[in-house]
Amino acid sequence: MNVTATLIEVFVILCIINLFYWHVVHKTLLRALRFRLFARRDELRWMAIDGREDHSSFAYREVEEFICKTIAVVPSISLASLAFSMIRDPNRKPSENLERFRREASSQLTKLSELTVRDAMYTMALNSPILVIVAVFVVLALWVIGRFNKMLFYQQAEQFVSELPSDGREPREALPQAA
Repeated sequence: MNVTATLIEVFVILCIINLFYWHVVHKTLLRALRFRLFARRDELRWMAIDGREDHSSFAYREVEEFICKTIAVVPSISLASLAFSMIRDPNRKPSENLERFRREASSQLTKLSELTVRDAMYTMALNSPILVIVAVFVVLALWVIGRFNKMLFYQQAEQFVSELPSDGREPREALPQAA
């Protein structure tokens, strides 16, 4: 077989894989993540109905807003936005609201927030399949040399999502600035 025919075959196979990923795998997994977030929000609201949490407390409102923002906004954001944010300011301090949440939240609310951060990261990863493949190699290299901090990564992701505007636009800090 000649090189041109091989390249055409590879191109057609990659196009089919691309279509399958974006029209089957991505949509299915994204829907599953969104339903899991809806269930988590329902669980949070049941905690208020049952009296296990006070629906007027700061921590409750913060978790509910965080989950709703993750459902509404994060599916339109890629992992690249998070990466730009982390590269731009790797030692960013948590916001005042995030610090207050960590002080006032019950263990149940903290757990719901942590699970939501994880699902937000999965959602952003679904939107960036090629970047995920590259990131796996980078994380493995950092892990081997002992410079990967999983908790710092989760905290950066939590900070990034909590700073997202609720109207669906990405925060200015996360976007590269034009010169």
